[in-house]
Amino acid sequence: MILMECFSGLPLEYESFLMEKYSSYITTCRYIEIHYPAHEIHYMLVYDDGNLVDLLVFGNKKNISVCFNALVSLDSVVLTECLKKVFETYPIIQQIVIDASYSEYILEKSILVYKSDDQILLLPATVDEYLSELGAKTRKHLKARKANLEKQFESVNYVTKIADEIDESVIEKIVQFSRSRVKQKGRNFGIDKIYTENLYKFSRHYGCVVYLELDGVMVAGCISTIINKEIFVHIIAYNDDFSKYNVGEVCIFDLIQTSINNKLVKFHFLWGFNELKRRLQARQNILFSYTVYRSYSFDYFSCKIKVALFEWMYKYKDAGIFKPIKAGMSTLRQRMKK
Repeated sequence: MILMECFSGLPLEYESFLMEKYSSYITTCRYIEIHYPAHEIHYMLVYDDGNLVDLLVFGNKKNISVCFNALVSLDSVVLTECLKKVFETYPIIQQIVIDASYSEYILEKSILVYKSDDQILLLPATVDEYLSELGAKTRKHLKARKANLEKQFESVNYVTKIADEIDESVIEKIVQFSRSRVKQKGRNFGIDKIYTENLYKFSRHYGCVVYLELDGVMVAGCISTIINKEIFVHIIAYNDDFSKYNVGEVCIFDLIQTSINNKLVKFHFLWGFNELKRRLQARQNILFSYTVYRSYSFDYFSCKIKVALFEWMYKYKDAGIFKPIKAGMSTLRQRMKK
């Protein structure tokens, strides 16, 4: 028989349970308290025949509640009962956000808002075993790049820092590498000063940072988090002046080696596909994000229309359907300038 108990505040005494049960950096008290200080936190203990089987954490802000059990798979029955409990307990809440779930759910009055993905590498027991799984060209290139660094520079140093060993200046330097590269590509950089500060604070609890120094100068680094034998990579960045040496790829390979040597079992590259992740044997895992509504309200139907419109545009954007419209708009702008 399932029994639920509701409490207010962070479940600090259950931090170990959260980490062992869910293996998600988001589903930790430290992450929630650092990144969501403005939310009113509540949690639900779920028992089955007297045994604690689940712990769901929610953060309420205005009329929206966020479920912090993300990057996890929840039992659909447990999730449904907890959602009902949130709506019953907090009349002001009109929406509940369930983000980045490895499972696809069928929930009443819910909308699948979007899909993303986590690129996951299952780590073997030894580095040699991992190397044997790589393609011949990838193995050759990794070996050649490391050898080239040792040939070109007097000092090649791989540094690993864990939790309270991590210095704030190292986090800031790696973030700056990433910022510079994004700006060079003409895109907006999504990491601000507050997020950088929070990343450092969280890293002091569960962080793992590796970086590469050439002749005493840091040229590349990776910021990650280790939770219950799994590692999550937040930022991979390098100094673009050293890009010809492929220092970013060398650095991420060093982090993979470090993870294997420390007996970790999963390496989460997290969001988005790229060729490097594929060559390093990462595999796509779909993530589902939902918004659950209290009722079939105006906001529910408005969201449903927006999602449907977005899906339609995404489906047909590669079919050339918008090219005549873009060409027409471009012609119109040119005429208006004359």
